[in-house]
Amino acid sequence: MVGFLETDDAIVVGGGLAGVSCALALADAGKSVVLIEARRFLGGRVASVEHPRLHFQMDNCQHAAFRVYSRFFQFLLRCNAQRAMKIQKKTILPFFDPKSQKFASLKSGKLNPPNHMAKSMLKFPFLGLKDKLAMRKIIKKLDKMTEDEIWALDDISFYDWLIEHKQTFEAIERFWGFFILAALNIEVKEASAAQGCMLYKTGIFGSSDAFDVACFQHHLSHIFQSEILETLQGAGVKVELSSSVNSVEVDTKGECTVSTNQKTYHGQQVVLATPPHITKKLLRSSGSILTTSKEKLDTFEEIEYTALMGIHAFYRGEKVPKTFAFSAIIDEPLIQMVFNRNHELQEQIAPGIQWISVPVSHADDFLNLNDEEMLVELERVLGRMFPDTKDNLPVETLIVRMPKATFAPRPGTARLRPKPDYIHPSVLLAGCYTATKWPSTMEGAVRSGCIAASQILGHQWDPDSNWSGWPSPPERNDDTIAEWRFTHG
Repeated sequence: MVGFLETDDAIVVGGGLAGVSCALALADAGKSVVLIEARRFLGGRVASVEHPRLHFQMDNCQHAAFRVYSRFFQFLLRCNAQRAMKIQKKTILPFFDPKSQKFASLKSGKLNPPNHMAKSMLKFPFLGLKDKLAMRKIIKKLDKMTEDEIWALDDISFYDWLIEHKQTFEAIERFWGFFILAALNIEVKEASAAQGCMLYKTGIFGSSDAFDVACFQHHLSHIFQSEILETLQGAGVKVELSSSVNSVEVDTKGECTVSTNQKTYHGQQVVLATPPHITKKLLRSSGSILTTSKEKLDTFEEIEYTALMGIHAFYRGEKVPKTFAFSAIIDEPLIQMVFNRNHELQEQIAPGIQWISVPVSHADDFLNLNDEEMLVELERVLGRMFPDTKDNLPVETLIVRMPKATFAPRPGTARLRPKPDYIHPSVLLAGCYTATKWPSTMEGAVRSGCIAASQILGHQWDPDSNWSGWPSPPERNDDTIAEWRFTHG
């Protein structure tokens, strides 16, 4: 009997959101797919870690989603994982000023976009009338800008663009800069003007429900290792965990071979859904067909990263009121936002323990701070927020540092972001750093996976439209995902 090599239609390398969404999209279209992940679990950078002393799974950093994440929600619903989330039925974005000890919120109202937040913005106490009048002009300008006009701004910083359009220091620090930091993981002075304008036009002011906030009721590894893994396997995807890829080869016919520490796989096409530095390493170790264009591989070195940190503190009893969910913090470089994780979780981690989570965006300057210094800052801010509980100190803490958390959308980065077939027609790229036009978010990752899948399938797919065959993303007037209710301030 003559032996033969089993060849799959596609081999997807990387089990983060980009890889799993690509694999599922291909399998749903009838393709045979192998998904290879180096770690023993799926999830990539949105996975969980185990607390070394409390011994429970927790997200490495506070994660949130927004209703504008349409493709991400489509993927989630396709995996029947909607029970893992809660979402606002109205945008409410609470802010707290430690100096004045005041709370206030930006909310969506009854006016049409881009004016749906106008009423709450007029009442917002942390900005003056001069700030708001200048902001009003730029909001009108953003609404009229075309996509070409936006991306023509990629070589300048968003800060310079805001200054050019007469924005005040307070408006930049307390509004424009806050959302840039939280959503792009970069300071406003370092952010591409194009990526900043895209964020505000699409996310904040694009539709009245775009920034409805969603939270996760479970740690993310739970979702990936249950609903998402089961959906992949049910669709026919062969999931190979704890498999490190050593090389990717393409022969003269365009057929691919992927070698791991356990096995060799053969496929018609390969999708590298891995971060830029890992993608470059894999391509450098591959055959001559993939490394003939050194200049292409060198562009991966120009795509830079920014860091994230997660500060987690655990209190006996209440440190914040049970009804408190989260708040942005005004004028604080380190304690930028505070989340009550208990308000999100379906099951509490332990009786009588309250979990406070602080995501630190663009944390590069804070990576070398010791834990005690950060916790002093946390206690100072929480003491201003809720003075009655300032003497309630944490019984346990954990600080998670992620130096290469996201790519940095600095000026000029858009031209560096590769299209799926940038390297070779048989070796496609996916990941939020690729040419999705989105920043490094869960939405950008899923879009990149679907874009790579559409290339393999030969589809002309518009990423702003639904992925065919997957459930439609949730709207405010449906109950697909449970409502997230909370007080604010």
